[in-house]
Amino acid sequence: MGWDKITNPKNLGGLGIRAARNTNSSLRGKLVWDIIHSSSKLWVQLLTHKYSINTHMLQATALPSCSSTWAAIIRAKSMLHDGYVWRHGSGSSSFWFTRWSSSGLLASLVSYIDIHDLHLSIKDVIGSPTPHTSILYTMLPPEVATMIENSNTRFNESVDDTFV
Repeated sequence: MGWDKITNPKNLGGLGIRAARNTNSSLRGKLVWDIIHSSSKLWVQLLTHKYSINTHMLQATALPSCSSTWAAIIRAKSMLHDGYVWRHGSGSSSFWFTRWSSSGLLASLVSYIDIHDLHLSIKDVIGSPTPHTSILYTMLPPEVATMIENSNTRFNESVDDTFV
């Protein structure tokens, strides 16, 4: 009997056994979730230190010399990446160096960031009562500026900015 039959639900003539590959991917996805949300776990601290994750986990990569476990976690992250969305909380994350917008990392879209803008948070820009981009010294691409101008975001000081 082929795996396609075995993994079909019983009501469709199969045996109802889960596909091992999908189950394994789900379990590795749980590891990605823990790395993002459970930084106090010892194994998370170990991997974060060993692979120098200075950025957010969703931006981490696998080096050629990494362990097979880390490579598998990175593969799972790649499969799950599109399912993660940014949740605005306090708005204290970096406006330029956090992947909070649908345009990705805003720092990568401009040739330079004016020194006055380097330490701006998302709330500093999006939460301003004036047109949002008017406080920036750095020129944004027009489509990104339009997206930011049209954003209507509420912030909650008691919640951290994060991917969910």
